This record gives sequence, structure tokens and C-alpha cells, in this order.
Amino acid sequence: MLARCIDAPALRARLRAATQDDHQSLDEALGRLDLADRGEYACFLRVQLQARRGVEQWLASVCPPEWLPPSQDALLESDLSALGHESGEAHAPFAFDDEGPVAWLGAAWVLAGSSLGNTMMERDLSARAPAGWPMAFLRDTAMPAYFKALRPLLATTDINPGAERTASAVFGHFQAEADRQVAVAHA
Repeated sequence: MLARCIDAPALRARLRAATQDDHQSLDEALGRLDLADRGEYACFLRVQLQARRGVEQWLASVCPPEWLPPSQDALLESDLSALGHESGEAHAPFAFDDEGPVAWLGAAWVLAGSSLGNTMMERDLSARAPAGWPMAFLRDTAMPAYFKALRPLLATTDINPGAERTASAVFGHFQAEADRQVAVAHA
């Protein structure tokens, strides 16, 4: 991963480097779930839904409206419903101190960048999940398009420690929700 950071635009590379350990921990926690198993896939989807709702709500209060990431709530709720599962309790709130006027970019980068992993998960699931497995969230096209639009903002050479701290906080938020949901699922 570090080799890719060297070649990436400056801010994107800094965000990757600053969150590499956080990202790895979250990938390991969610990677233990078998997404071809109805209950474990529902757990994964609930993590995504509950954590994203909190981050999206926070972004709505700090992000310029034209740069708000597309909400994926409806896709996640649709997949959960198709599995016969509820979305669960209220979302996990995300609160973060004011880290400057463009710190929101770190949170937007985390949400948008996750669409790359979703594409890989969808390919894997398509090959091994039962026919008709609900994958509206994993097959979403709005978030990859948003990520593409966001890339010029991530190409800046300006140092943005606020965006780095915000991105780390978002990964921590997802990790806490993953730990909580996995504990509930395995209780």
C-alpha cells in the first residue's frame, strides 16, 4: 500500500498514510465476516448503515452542500430487508471537533473510497453467494461517481492535518460500530 501512496496526489497520499493502520484494522474486523452467510452479511450491512448515518449527519452540518456524498441508506435498508433483517436501532452518532474549513474532506474521502472495496466484495460475492443475493449497496454507482468528482480536491499539495484527523476519526467510528455489531451478532 505504501507504494501506491507515493504515486497518489499529495492529499490523497497523506490521507492513506495517516489512516493505513485504522483502515487495516477495520478491514480485518469486517473481513472475518462471511458475506455469503445471511446473518453475517446483515451484520456487515448494519455496520455500514449505522456508521454511515452518523458520518453523513455530521457532514451535512460542515460540508458544502455541493460536496455532500450521496446517501447510501436506502440501498443498505433495501439489502437488509431483502435478507429479512431490520436495520436495527438508531444510528451511531459521529461528533468531531472543528478541524478547519476543509476537514470534511477526510470524512468524504473515507466514505467515497470505500466504494473501491465494495467493488471487490461484490465480485467475490457474485461468484459464491446464492442467486439473487441482495447487493444494491455493493453495486452502487453513485458513490464511485462521487469519488471521481472528489479526486481533484484530493490532488491538492496543501497540507491538511484537519482532514487527516477527520479521516482517522471516521475509521475509528466505523471500527467502534463494527466491534459493537459483531459482538451483538455473536452474542
